[in-house]
Formats: sequence, structure tokens, C-alpha cells
Amino acid sequence: MGERVAQEPRVDRRPPERGLGGPRVGPRTLVPALLAAIAYVDPGNFGVNITSGSEHGYTLVWVVVFASCSAMVIQYLAAKLGMATGKSLAEHSSERFPGVGRLLLWAQAELVVVMTDLAEIVGGAIALRLLFGMPIVAGAVCVTAFSLVVLALRFRGRSQFESVVLVLLVVVLASLAWQVGVADVDSAALLRSLLPSPLDSSAALLAVGIVGATVMPHALHFHSAASRGHDGTAGAGPAADDGARQRQRLLAGRRTVRSVVIAMTVAGVANVSLVVFSAALPPGAGASIESAYAALTAHAGQLAATMLAVALLASGLASTLVGVQTGDVVMQGFGRRPIAPLLRRLLAVVPALLLLWLGIEPTDALVWSQVVLSFALPGTLVPLLLFTRDRGVMGALVNHRVTTAAAALITAVIVGLCAYLVATGL
Repeated sequence: MGERVAQEPRVDRRPPERGLGGPRVGPRTLVPALLAAIAYVDPGNFGVNITSGSEHGYTLVWVVVFASCSAMVIQYLAAKLGMATGKSLAEHSSERFPGVGRLLLWAQAELVVVMTDLAEIVGGAIALRLLFGMPIVAGAVCVTAFSLVVLALRFRGRSQFESVVLVLLVVVLASLAWQVGVADVDSAALLRSLLPSPLDSSAALLAVGIVGATVMPHALHFHSAASRGHDGTAGAGPAADDGARQRQRLLAGRRTVRSVVIAMTVAGVANVSLVVFSAALPPGAGASIESAYAALTAHAGQLAATMLAVALLASGLASTLVGVQTGDVVMQGFGRRPIAPLLRRLLAVVPALLLLWLGIEPTDALVWSQVVLSFALPGTLVPLLLFTRDRGVMGALVNHRVTTAAAALITAVIVGLCAYLVATGL
């Protein structure tokens, strides 16, 4: 399969130099990485990290750090695939696995989009209920309407997608930083928790949940598409010789490493913050987001609880917007016939709204969405690893053997832990 460097990025229908993360927004590789990092601070992460902190204190901080480091490698591969080829992971999967393979991977990717929307819409709806007492279904409709408005503006030429998502990410980080600032933090114990330590059975199950829910399939689809046209060679023209083009790509690869490290560090700090402030909560307070909110109100005051709900709402809204873009990427990569964006969006959110309307417990809906995403991981991670280790696909940005080995090990661990997560009913 040959390279296609100058293909127009489809994520935002702008010239390659102005795609997601273009020069007016920020460094070309950093903004896509930060946008993808939203998947690592979504409502599902809130649930598992708050439970970890309230039940086991700082014990699982090292697991969060390990999961964040693993995410750096996987997200780097996704970004590099888009940069090196000008095509997304969905487009590569469609071409490499035609026929039944394409249909199966397409179905898996669409299921990922639906389950991602379920988790983010439910998380946002829970936050609106905590903040304003809004019924859960009405809150879900409001979150859906927000994403539809942003989507409509994007297709009318007034896209502020990147700016909105980054502002929401800042709100999440600021809210969590405030929570940690007012919490009673044992700095010495926190530093000791960065080193791996034995875990009892309860903590071990939570550790599986943390790692298993870390790499979200939709973030890989999104990041590979958002990085298209950001390899520095899109504007080089046909006169550029192969040597110069390869040097540019290698430099772009190094920039991508730095950007992914920064973005995943930001996400990792946010997740550690969730564990740290919830460590002051009484045992059992992390059974659900609502119980954590009630415990914060009782033990730290209404302002602390409100800040948690604000962070959760910003997380749900930002993650929903990334889900909107991911739905576009999947359809463009696998689909042969275009579907109107607003119609596609409505089809993706119907299952979430229907489940809530039927009275499904919101926390249960969050848990089951993560279980389904765990099943979908192999169909995303394995093709990504196969493509990025292929010199015919990647050219100068092909994986080093050490990178391939590390990514293969991480992929095996994550898939194995997700299988264990599902098998044990965590």
C-alpha cells in the first residue's frame, strides 16, 4: 500500500496546513494530541478514579501513572499513522481488510461511537442533575443539543471546535486543581505511591478497571484523522526530494512524541488529581459519582461538590464533541455512501437517550458502556500496530523495533486486562 501524503484532512474540511491544530490554534501536533487527551478525562475516568481514591487512598496512583505512560505509546502510533500516510486508521482498515473484514471492523467502530456517546451523554446528564436538579433524560437532551449546535456551526463555516474543546479541558483541569488545593494531601504518601506496590484483591480489580478503561478506541480513530497533513511535507510540493521529505517527517515524528507526552501528562495529572482529592472521602463514597458528590458536600462543603460537578459537566461536553468528530471519521473511512452529518449524529445518540428514557440506572449505563468498549479494543489496537510496523505504509516514520515491541506488549496487556475485566464482571 503506497503513501498518500497530501490527501486533504476530512476531519474539518480545511487545507492540510489549517487542519485540526493548525498554526492559528497552536503547534500542529500539540492541539490534536490535547483534543485526543479528552478521552482520558471522560466521565468513565471520573467514576473509576474516584472509587479508587475513596476506597484505597493513594494506593493506585502508580497504576494511573502506568496507564498514562502506556497511553503515550498508543496515541503516538495513532498520530504517526495519520501524519505519515494522510489517511486515518478507519481508512487504512477499510483498505487493508476488504469485504467481510471491512464490514466487521466498521460495525465495531460504529459500536464504539455509540457507546462513547452513551458514556459522555450520561456523564453530562448526571452533572446537570447534580448542579441544577435537572431530570436525567432532560439533561441528556441538553448535552445532545449542545453537540448538535457545535456540529451545525462547523458545517456553516464558523467552526470553533478546537477552541471549545480546549476551553472545556482547561475548565476540567482548573476544577480538579482547585479540588486538590483544598484537600488535605499527604505529600510524602503521595510520592511513595508512585512506586509499584502489592495490591489486595479489591485494589487489584480496580487496577484492572483503570488500565482497561484507559485506551479508548475512539481516541485512536480521532487522533489518526486529526494528525493528517501535519507531517510538515504537505506543502513541500513535487520538487521536494525524498531525502528532504524524510528528514521533515523524522522531525515531525519527534515533535509528535513531545506533543503526545505533554497531552498524556496533562490527562494523567487530571486522573491522579481525581484519586488524590477523593482519598479524603469516607470509604464507600466512591460507589457512584452521586455518592461522591454527597460526601464532598458533607465533608468539604457545597463549593467543593459544585466544582466536582462542573468538572464532570465540562468533561462530558468536551468528550461528546470529540465523539461527534469521531463519528465523522469512522463514516468517512468505512462508508461508501455519505450520510448527512446531523442525521448521523442523531442516529448515534438515540441508543443513549432511549436507555435513559427506559429508566436504566445512569451509573449502570456508564459501566456497561465501558464493558462494550473493552470488547472493541482489539479491533482498533491490533490493526494500528500492524500498520505502523509496516515500512510500505509508514515510510520514514515506520516503528523502530523497540517501539513495536513496547506497543505489542502494551496492547497485549491492555487487551488481556480488558478481557479479565469483562470475565470478572468488574
